[in-house]
Order: sequence, then structure tokens, then C-alpha cells
Amino acid sequence: MKRFSLVFCALLASFSAVAGRITMSAPEQSTTESGQTLCIYSNSIYTFTYVTKSKHCPYSKTFDTENAE
Repeated sequence: MKRFSLVFCALLASFSAVAGRITMSAPEQSTTESGQTLCIYSNSIYTFTYVTKSKHCPYSKTFDTENAE
């Protein structure tokens, strides 16, 4: 039982270490007037925008949830 408690506490600690970050994928992509690429990552809770000089958005990107729009 002690071993189970130790493993459980370790798992809780690891989850809290990544709290506040989310990885999102499959963005909507458009081009701005200045030629930059606007990447919009969204789900039912968060929306993040990312601007890049590349012609393509990264397929997945990790964001801080504190910076959500």
C-alpha cells in the first residue's frame, strides 16, 4: 500500500508540473497583408494565434494557457 501511495503522489506531482500548458494541432492558416502567415489554433476552450514568416504553420505547438485569448 505504501508503494501505491508513493507512485500515486509521483504521478500527481508530474501532472502539476505541466499544468498551465497545452499542445494544440491542426491550425487554421491565412496570410496577412505583410506576407506573414497567421496560424490560429483553437478548441472549445482556448484560442491562440501565432504569426510566422514561414509559408506553413507548425502542425502542433505548445502554449501557456495563461496567454489564451
